[in-house]
Amino acid sequence: MPEQEEKKSIPRSKVVGMPVYNPDGYIVGNAQDLGVFPGEQKITLIIKTKYGTTVEVSWSDVGPIGDIIILSKPVKLEAPEAQVAAQPVAAQQVATQPGAAATPAVVLCPKCGKPATYIPQYQRYYCYTDKRYV
Repeated sequence: MPEQEEKKSIPRSKVVGMPVYNPDGYIVGNAQDLGVFPGEQKITLIIKTKYGTTVEVSWSDVGPIGDIIILSKPVKLEAPEAQVAAQPVAAQQVATQPGAAATPAVVLCPKCGKPATYIPQYQRYYCYTDKRYV
C-alpha cells in the first residue's frame, strides 16, 4: 500500500515574488503578498499584474505551487486605459518631431512580465530579470 505524501505548508517568504500564471500558461504578474480577513478564515493572494495594477485572488483559486504559481481559475487582465491611450499619442509626437530619435514602446517580458530594455546596438529588447532577449 503506497504511503500518502504529507502536504507541507508553504512559507509566505517563498510565495512573495513568485511569477503567477493563468491556467492557459499566460503570465498574470508576480505574487506581492498574502491577505487575510480578520475574524474569517479567508486568505487571498495579492498579485501585482504585468500592467502594474493589483488584483486579489482567493486562495481556493490558487493551483499548484513550485517554481511558479499556477492559478486554477483564470484572471482576466486588461491594460489600463491610460497606458493604452498614451501609446498612440507618444507615437504621434515622435512622428511629428523631425530629427527626433524614435522612442521604443514599452515591451514587457513574456516570461516575467517586467519591462524589457531596448538595446539599440542589437535592435532588440532584453530582459535583465530573466537575462534573455524577448
